[in-house]
Amino acid sequence: MDTNDPIAAISTPVGTGGIGIVRLSGPRAVEIADALFVGSVRPVQALSRQLLYGKVIEDGEEIDEVLLSVMRAPHSYTTEDVVEINGHGGMVAVRRVLDAVCRKGARLAEPGEFTRRAFLGGRIDLAQAEAVTDVIRAQTERSLRSAYRSMRGELSEQITALRSRLLEEVARIELTLDFSDEEVPFVDPEELKDRIAAIREEIERLSATFQRGKIEREGIRAAIVGKPNVGKSSLMNALLAEERVIVTPVAGTTRDSVEERVDIEGLAVSLIDTAGIRETADIIESAGKQRTETEIEDADLILLVLDGSMKVDEEDRSVGRATERIKRIVVINKCDLPRVADRAVAEAIFPGAGAVEISAKERWGLAQLEALIADAALDGTGGSSEGIVVQRLRHKICLDRASAALRIARKSITEGLSYEYVALDLRESLDALGEIVGETTTEEILNHIFSEFCIGK
Repeated sequence: MDTNDPIAAISTPVGTGGIGIVRLSGPRAVEIADALFVGSVRPVQALSRQLLYGKVIEDGEEIDEVLLSVMRAPHSYTTEDVVEINGHGGMVAVRRVLDAVCRKGARLAEPGEFTRRAFLGGRIDLAQAEAVTDVIRAQTERSLRSAYRSMRGELSEQITALRSRLLEEVARIELTLDFSDEEVPFVDPEELKDRIAAIREEIERLSATFQRGKIEREGIRAAIVGKPNVGKSSLMNALLAEERVIVTPVAGTTRDSVEERVDIEGLAVSLIDTAGIRETADIIESAGKQRTETEIEDADLILLVLDGSMKVDEEDRSVGRATERIKRIVVINKCDLPRVADRAVAEAIFPGAGAVEISAKERWGLAQLEALIADAALDGTGGSSEGIVVQRLRHKICLDRASAALRIARKSITEGLSYEYVALDLRESLDALGEIVGETTTEEILNHIFSEFCIGK
């Protein structure tokens, strides 16, 4: 990849739309645009961030009527000269503009290359670069807020602060080693251990937020299970607020799993409506039962549905046994009918599971159920909605490596080893933290990270 090449890509989604944007970046971006654009002001004469009206014309043929913006280096997204050509949406029109740009000397950008150039130009660090794609792919407001805070640099600020404290300790140790025969302040081993422990504690606290961050970023899978005809499909329709699944009074209507995604209190929840679990000779229903068992194994959360107008029977208990190893909520449905089973009964039969009474038909009790789903999803995860959380496994691995190096450093001090060993351990921790923000990285890591991006970003 030659970073001196001018690059171009379509930056708007594929398909029909009101606007299609072709973005150029690089040392000849403005020159290439100038060769194609005809308007009252030429791109090479335009002020930075000036918007020009005109037409894209190639070899005398008018391609599109456009608005063109020029952003001069270094005050642009990539820190290079950037041009954005805003034309009509639709793949034919925008593709013709892109082809014309490439014929004038630009090459098609690789995935994430615009953001990679922003990183290489020092505009953002590596953690912020990764957050760019998390912002683009955010599925809920909660995941968007977390990603945006990382893109804004909040995670990077914490990492940089931790690295600064470690650098101070390394400097003290190396000063002591360099001037061991001089009258310089001696590093007190107990005080050093305490400072290292404090830094490690903060690193581990940050690492502990990963589970919450992962859930906020990726969401959870919630399988709706129960014996036939307890209202599983009605519950799914109620949570989706649409008639997505066929509902009939006939037991066994649902023969296969149906999956839909819904936003529940800011979490992306994949709801899976499953076939009822019961012993049957019906081949199709039996296959549906096997699929349900697979969905149970893959689920993060189980919504165990009971018919509140009937006693809890052996079929309900059998479903309970099949789900007891997974976090679950007992949903007592059909509570608009005369009540037989209630929360007290459910909690006694299925200990450890939260329980809620609802009517999927009348759509009441759903707010309490959604609150229980959100609480169950985030239960035991570190961090809070107000604090920064780690959303990527790469970051957690780096944090855990940094913590492990500090643990070894403290052990070396306790065992009375030379401070040279301690300094090496602290530097290993520094490097691990540096990988998060890109202070220390490799071409392989960069290629992997930016391969996740879309081409236009």
